Amino acid sequence: MPILRNLIFRAARLIATDERIQQKAAETYHEEIKPRADAAWSATKPRIDSTRDDIKKIAQETRPTEEPARFAGRAVRRIFDEVTGDKRRK
Repeated sequence: MPILRNLIFRAARLIATDERIQQKAAETYHEEIKPRADAAWSATKPRIDSTRDDIKKIAQETRPTEEPARFAGRAVRRIFDEVTGDKRRK
C-alpha cells in the first residue's frame, strides 16, 4: 500500500503545480460551476426567505423560550406540510 499512497501523493503534487491544470480548473469554475451555483441560489433564496418569515411568525405566536416543545412541533409541522404538499394546516 505505501507504493500506491506514494503514487497518489506524487500525482496530486504534480496536478497542483501544473499551470495548465490550474487554468482549466479556473475556467471550469467560472464557466460551469459558478453559473450553476448562482442559479441554484436564485431559485432557493425566496424559499429560504419564506421559511425564515414563517419561523419568525411561529416564534411570535408560541414564545419558544417558554414553550419550546410547542414551538418545535409547529416548526416541524410547517416543514412536514411543505414537503408533503399539505396546505390545509396553517
